[in-house]
Amino acid sequence: MHKVKFIAALLCLLASVSVAEAQYVLTLKNGRQIIVQTYREEGTMMKFTGMGGEIAIGKDQVQSIRPASAKERIEAAKPPLARPPESAVAQPPSTTSRPSDVRPSPSPAATQDQGAQQRAEEEKVYQQKVKDLTQQIRELRERYSLITRGNKGPEPSFFTTEEAFRGHQEDLLSRLRDAQLKAQGLPSGSDATSPQFSLDPPPAYSEKQKELSDLRSRIAALESDRDRLIEEMKAKNFDTASLFLD
Repeated sequence: MHKVKFIAALLCLLASVSVAEAQYVLTLKNGRQIIVQTYREEGTMMKFTGMGGEIAIGKDQVQSIRPASAKERIEAAKPPLARPPESAVAQPPSTTSRPSDVRPSPSPAATQDQGAQQRAEEEKVYQQKVKDLTQQIRELRERYSLITRGNKGPEPSFFTTEEAFRGHQEDLLSRLRDAQLKAQGLPSGSDATSPQFSLDPPPAYSEKQKELSDLRSRIAALESDRDRLIEEMKAKNFDTASLFLD
């Protein structure tokens, strides 16, 4: 143990030998090499010149002695390398988290794009619902016009056929029946019932009059639903102008 400590101290002391002073390379049995200016043998000891004095080591610790090369002399003149700071030492990668576990937060632009896409999809749903209601209303109105005027167009006919004239009469009587029942707070159309204990019950609907009453009620309900959806679209600043282009 003392020999090991002594050899380590010897290496430190001889590390600063100048190029001019480095003349010999002593190789110890433990593999270490020492570059010294001069050496001499004295009994069982080997003495070296360095740091302004002599250092002795047992001859049994020396394996070989040879002249130092020019490269070895230059290396001997270099100061020892400083130890790198702890922060410069490479640390093993952390195993607490993996790159796949870290999910970056969406950027403001991505969040804004996502909100705009959701808004566009919602607007599209509203527009489709309004279009579906408009189509149902159109079909019911055509059916109503065919019964009461004999055609499907918006322009009234001149009742050139007997069937068209009867349809017009049925429409007037159907509206009269509706007014009489509603005045008494009773349902109309297919939901109409004869009031009990009435001294002057309204006349019953004919089948055609009942159909016309039901068509009017159905058209009014669909128009109310469509108006409600359009108002909701306006409140959300959705496009409603395109709904009336058809």
